[in-house]
Amino acid sequence: MTKTFSYIFLILLGLGCTKDTFQSKPQLRINSLSSTVIPAGSDLQISMRLTDKEGDFVDTIWLKKTTTRCASSNFIDSFLYRIPTETPRTKNFDGEILVTFTYAVELQPRCNKPDTAVFSFWMKDSKGNRSDTAKTQSIIIKN
Repeated sequence: MTKTFSYIFLILLGLGCTKDTFQSKPQLRINSLSSTVIPAGSDLQISMRLTDKEGDFVDTIWLKKTTTRCASSNFIDSFLYRIPTETPRTKNFDGEILVTFTYAVELQPRCNKPDTAVFSFWMKDSKGNRSDTAKTQSIIIKN
């Protein structure tokens, strides 16, 4: 599958989070979606928060797209663009991940009819601790 994920990683350290929000396994949480209805030709942006107590998260974030009407649109993959190696891996890491999905590549329904999708994300750290799965709400994708 051709991958054209646009991936931006912004470091947001010291936002006043208490220590109890940090866990040994990486934590991913969905912050926001650009829209829950994607018209034909439009892209989707998903903002997520990443926290990790030890800051030993690896660069790969896994993704699963699950649709309700068109199984040929489903996929599971890791991002072509990874968290840059120069991103500081500091204790009590707190950062934002912004992912953009392109309509023609990742979003367009493969069955030529509108569909509904849920995107799931997870990652690991260097010790093998796996994050909980962060899931979007249902997103309607028009064609």
